[in-house]
Amino acid sequence: MNKKYPQQIFKRSSIAVLLLSSLLTGCGDKSIDAHLEDARAYVQNQNNAAAIVEYKNAIQMDPNAAVPRFELGRLYLQNDNYVSAEKELNKALELGHPASEVIPLLSVAYQQSGAENALGEVDYRAEGMTTVESAEVGFYKLQALVQLEKLAEAEALLDDLLTLDTQSVYKGLIESYQYVLSEDYTQALSATEALREQAPSNKDVLLQLARLYLLEQKQVEAIGVYEDYTKAYPKDVTSKFAYAALLIEQRDLERAEPVVDELLTLNEAHPLLNTFKGIIESANGNHAKALAHLETAVQNGRNDQVVRLVAGFSAYQIQDFEAAQRHLTMVASRLPENHPGLRMLADSMLQLGENDEALAVLNRVEGGATTDAALFSKAGYQLLREGNVLGAKQMVEKTEAVVDTSPEDLARLGVLQLSLNDVTGLVNIEEAVQRAPESTASQNTLLRAYIATGELDKAKVAASEWRDQAPTEALPLVYLASIAIVEEDFTTATDLLNSAQKLEGADKEVAYAKVKLLIAQKQFADAVTLVKSHLKDNPSDVQALTMWYALEARENNDGVVVDYLEKQLATQSADIDLRLLLARIYSRMGEVAKNNSLLASVEGDESTPMAFWNLKGQGLIRANEVGKAKALFERWVAFYPQDKNAVLGMLLILDSENNYRDGLALTEKVLAKRPDAQISLLKAYFHAMMGQSKPAWEVVNGTSDEVQALPFVRGILARLYVIDKQPEQALEHAEVAYEATPNSDMALLMVAILEMTGKQAEALSFLEKHVDKTPDDVRSAMLLAERQIGSDKETAIATYETILTKTPDNFVVLNNLAFLSFQNGNLDKAETMAKKAVSLQPENADSVDTLAQILIAKGDKEAALKLYSDIATRPILNDEVYLNHVELLLQMDKQALAKRRLASREFEKEVSLQRIVTLKTSYGL
Repeated sequence: MNKKYPQQIFKRSSIAVLLLSSLLTGCGDKSIDAHLEDARAYVQNQNNAAAIVEYKNAIQMDPNAAVPRFELGRLYLQNDNYVSAEKELNKALELGHPASEVIPLLSVAYQQSGAENALGEVDYRAEGMTTVESAEVGFYKLQALVQLEKLAEAEALLDDLLTLDTQSVYKGLIESYQYVLSEDYTQALSATEALREQAPSNKDVLLQLARLYLLEQKQVEAIGVYEDYTKAYPKDVTSKFAYAALLIEQRDLERAEPVVDELLTLNEAHPLLNTFKGIIESANGNHAKALAHLETAVQNGRNDQVVRLVAGFSAYQIQDFEAAQRHLTMVASRLPENHPGLRMLADSMLQLGENDEALAVLNRVEGGATTDAALFSKAGYQLLREGNVLGAKQMVEKTEAVVDTSPEDLARLGVLQLSLNDVTGLVNIEEAVQRAPESTASQNTLLRAYIATGELDKAKVAASEWRDQAPTEALPLVYLASIAIVEEDFTTATDLLNSAQKLEGADKEVAYAKVKLLIAQKQFADAVTLVKSHLKDNPSDVQALTMWYALEARENNDGVVVDYLEKQLATQSADIDLRLLLARIYSRMGEVAKNNSLLASVEGDESTPMAFWNLKGQGLIRANEVGKAKALFERWVAFYPQDKNAVLGMLLILDSENNYRDGLALTEKVLAKRPDAQISLLKAYFHAMMGQSKPAWEVVNGTSDEVQALPFVRGILARLYVIDKQPEQALEHAEVAYEATPNSDMALLMVAILEMTGKQAEALSFLEKHVDKTPDDVRSAMLLAERQIGSDKETAIATYETILTKTPDNFVVLNNLAFLSFQNGNLDKAETMAKKAVSLQPENADSVDTLAQILIAKGDKEAALKLYSDIATRPILNDEVYLNHVELLLQMDKQALAKRRLASREFEKEVSLQRIVTLKTSYGL
């Protein structure tokens, strides 16, 4: 500001205030002085709220009174209301209150509120100020100029301040600023430490000391200073905040927590404070609370890596995998390779079924942690379940690379390898059993693997060793009995099962094995009796029910099992396994409608057994319910995009819709993750159907001679030769493919090839034979009718009429049949067919024209004109139809309209131009 305040102005202002106070005292109930006295009394008694009211009443009585504003500003400053203090103190200064009293207080308000620009303009040598006050105000101004980066002004100010003659601690702070400006923080720190001995509780000394400790990387010392400062000045929220942040940074969470809690009472939505609290709660193991605070921080704009990482960690700890995935995904790209956060993110993705995304994350994990083998093998299983063979193999390689693999992880790895047809998996399972012979799970896995691979001798040895190590367990005896049954050593099998029955832990397995023993001995009636006995205690045991069905079916007595299942399902409708077993039986019995009805209420999701999808999909296809089948396969593929049966079903649907583009896209998506010869051939097929020979040849040429000899592949080859305009080479392939699959597609391909090679008569003969053998092939029948029109219209009419019996709403057939009947003079029949065609496609100009011409021939020109008028406002591509309308207008003496119709269209075809000339001549236009 640097204002001058002449003495006479102060005197005149004081007299004015005094006179005004006298006047007000005489005309009111309470004078300004009374308000001031009451206010001061309230301040004395620490009733600040009442004091503020009294000061404001005084100001209201005289807005130009400086004293109440000054005292109110001072009270605001004492109560840390710096903004209000600035306002009142500035007003007091403007109204003439002594600058020497106002400026020291105002500079403190500026300094505390961070008003550096205003502080930089303060007159630190205002008349009346003491040297001590000038030093304090000057120091604040010096700080402000440095913070504003006005270093030249700061140096000039420093030079002047150094001339002040005072022993005040602020003179010492000013002197220390010489080192601050020259960035000699070590000397600045030393000087400030000496000042603390002089004034141990001075707030500005403490704050400067704390900041210098931080600049010198002495965080522990800085924390100590901040601790002392916040105790001495508990209302300084800014410094308390800095203290909390420093404690969090140093991981001194126990000391930080009460500070953070106190600050949160002031602003419970503060993003950084919620971040601090989230970190503290997470460290204390209160992960649900931590997640709540961290998500509050995110919602209020805090989105840095620490927030997301700790939030993801906390969410993962409470198994909120969706939240863990959401937070960790935000920072995954910035995490270093092999970071623990990547493991948590990958596992969360696996838990949510996002296996491909998890694969991408796990490829950034090296496998150094003890849990990595389990994580890799888990990902491998889930990828394999989805059909992503390439991804599963990547996980096998990563699991193998883990050095400290536990026996359980080795066993899982072995099973995964066997699932990928990698026989080394058996070696890993054997090693797992050797390292943990007490593990029932590993022993069980090894025996299953031996039996699945036909290694019965090894299975017998392993089961015997397991029996010796665990003589109280029944399961190894069951395995030995099962092997004995395969070897037809029924006596040994019986003894083993009798021994197993006396032990606990494998009751069902013993029962199943006993039934298998009776079946192997051809004692079928006894087997039935044993199964039914078992079912009395286990009425919904699907494996036992399956055995019972197989036994009864041998005697053509499967109805008894069906009746039993239907009754069981009536009381246990939610049992999906029972429902699927009954559906499977219905399907085997050819009861497609019952199968579909039974499964209609099941929509299917990730928890539904895989058998459901196949059963329902095949049932809908067999019932020709294309729409429902498409919806099912779309849902199936959505859940299991790499499941081969799902993909094949979807490709079948797409092919039936002639949607070759989507079919090709689906094959490419599958092959990107799963090499499959059958899918590759279907890819070539879709390329061929789209007329793309080059990529199709690339697939076909990469197959063996045996594959290329397959009828399906011969069909692809035939199409490729047609695309490449080599029909002579296509014919032999097409004949082989047609003989294997005499469907519409192959028939039309045969006709095309024969006609391309100039064998029209042979093509017609072939088509007639095909239609005769496959009367439901409408496409071929329609092609045959088209070929017959040119040579034998009556035969063509008969063919069309036959087609109508199968597809009565076939628009093309109706329209063509109407036209042929019209040409033959059978107008009534022609009209009937044409009207039905028009009702199916009322906007089709060709069908409307056919009906109109029939009506004209029957003498009903008005009805014909109305038909033409209905389509006249729409584009008519066919010149002949357009001119038929014009001719009818001329016939009905509507020459003006006919002329407008002719003038509104440009004709290019010669036949149309000649007809216009004829019309103009005939009707004198």
